[in-house]
Amino acid sequence: MNDQRPKAYSYVRFSSPEQAKGDSFRRQQEAAIRYCEVEGLELVSTKDYQFLDSGRSAYTAKHLDDTGQLARFLSYVNDGTIPSGSFLIIESLDRLSREKVKDALPRFLDLLNKGIQIYTSADGKLYTQDYNELDLIISIVHMSRAHSESSIKGMRVSKAWKKKQADAREYKKPLGAACPYWIEYDNGVYKAIAERVETIEKIFYLAPAGYGQKAIAKILNKENIPVFGSATRNKSGKWGSSSTSKILSNRALLGEYQPTNLIDGIRLPSGEPILDFFPVVISESVFYAAQLARDERNIYKSTRQTKEFNVWQGVAKCAICGQSMHLVNKGKKPKGGKYLRCYGAAKGTCENKQVRLERSEKVFIEILAKVDSLSLVQDAQGKLKSELNVVNAKISEVSEKLSELSSQVLSFGTKLPGTLVAIIGKLEDQLDILKSEKNTLMTDLQREKVINKDEFFERLDMASYEGRARANSLIKNLSIRVNFDVGSRFNQSYVVVVDGVEEFSVDHDGDEFRFYSYNRKSLDLVESQGDGGIASIMSGAILDLIDIYKPVDVD
Repeated sequence: MNDQRPKAYSYVRFSSPEQAKGDSFRRQQEAAIRYCEVEGLELVSTKDYQFLDSGRSAYTAKHLDDTGQLARFLSYVNDGTIPSGSFLIIESLDRLSREKVKDALPRFLDLLNKGIQIYTSADGKLYTQDYNELDLIISIVHMSRAHSESSIKGMRVSKAWKKKQADAREYKKPLGAACPYWIEYDNGVYKAIAERVETIEKIFYLAPAGYGQKAIAKILNKENIPVFGSATRNKSGKWGSSSTSKILSNRALLGEYQPTNLIDGIRLPSGEPILDFFPVVISESVFYAAQLARDERNIYKSTRQTKEFNVWQGVAKCAICGQSMHLVNKGKKPKGGKYLRCYGAAKGTCENKQVRLERSEKVFIEILAKVDSLSLVQDAQGKLKSELNVVNAKISEVSEKLSELSSQVLSFGTKLPGTLVAIIGKLEDQLDILKSEKNTLMTDLQREKVINKDEFFERLDMASYEGRARANSLIKNLSIRVNFDVGSRFNQSYVVVVDGVEEFSVDHDGDEFRFYSYNRKSLDLVESQGDGGIASIMSGAILDLIDIYKPVDVD
């Protein structure tokens, strides 16, 4: 026999984690059960009809967005899933809305006009579609009071938080327990949690070594390393790409605290970051090395993880059609193995041939010896390269901030806040300074080249995953592209292009290498390494002719 009693639905909302820990849910739910028992109503409590908004503000109407449970209840009323004559049980009208009366009242009346009866358990008031003027006045008073209380509370919280921010900036006074997950607040002092710092160091070692945020998460889970954060935020208790990504991009690791404020609904930085506010967990060079690696993965779309890092990834291009040379695995040797193949050739639109990966890698290390790659084997050059990594990553960071602010400018129309204009101007100045620093470092790096090639090859790590990833990263940071022209199985030509300019080419014929230089700088280096030969003589002769017939400026 079907239950013919009128159906009632309970909507429970609380906005803060503290309320979730407390008695709010039990209190609101028990009040709904009691009312249904007294009035002979059926409280629908199946999963599809449970409406709970935990941690959602009714003042900002977050409970009404697409993911809110009140929005789901309203949609059920609109499509007839919840029929006219049903009851909605709430603790008070402020659970339904804390918006301004002009926004809250129409929604409240719309529910009543559609036959939904609203019962507020706190004051035992039942609102129906037969409401009179007194009911309307009472509801408006409740809504006005709810909005006013939330507004005053919001102003008090905002004022108190701004005072904390001011004290943090002027006196480096801690904000209390509001701190990153790898830090604890102990007796008025912030302290780094040792075991979590070890995890962070591991994450920042893996990122520049070629591992993406998803691969890093898998490694941490495999090693059973506890995830940061509370169980309510991460119910699985496992690392994910979002959790590793947040750590990799968090400047609090450098000791910074960036105060923020809401300006016309948009959260913007409030002044400069406060330096040395939190304990410094990693160095600036380590932080930016990871940012650079992440940027490279985004630019070159490297998402697939392989046991051996492909040193040509994002570097190798087809000399005929310009498309990328992709790694393909044809199974076990002798007929199989790994090859580099033009994407166009794979689609039948290019005639370039494929080349064995191991054969092409012999050319790769020859190219390394002809470019600024000493940082792979020398500490002094490594320091310069590390500094360059930091500057490159800062340039990327500032450029991204400028891009974000530029998109926000559109939302303000012609009335730009002075704060926003000042921030944009400061970022543009920072960008100019960083570009100047980059040029200086690039000049310093140019002063040293690989001369003793045999010693360089002996110290070069092309065996480990990390070593191969570092070599690939260096080539990409030097803005190098290599164009493949695979004439036959034994004869290939590789043209090295730096910043869009052809520098030199390498012909690999059997086991022999021939180098053709396109400028004096690369010609001198080729000869200094003992790689002259007939190709070098030909390059020199051509360059001599160019010098002879070069036009002379006449005043």
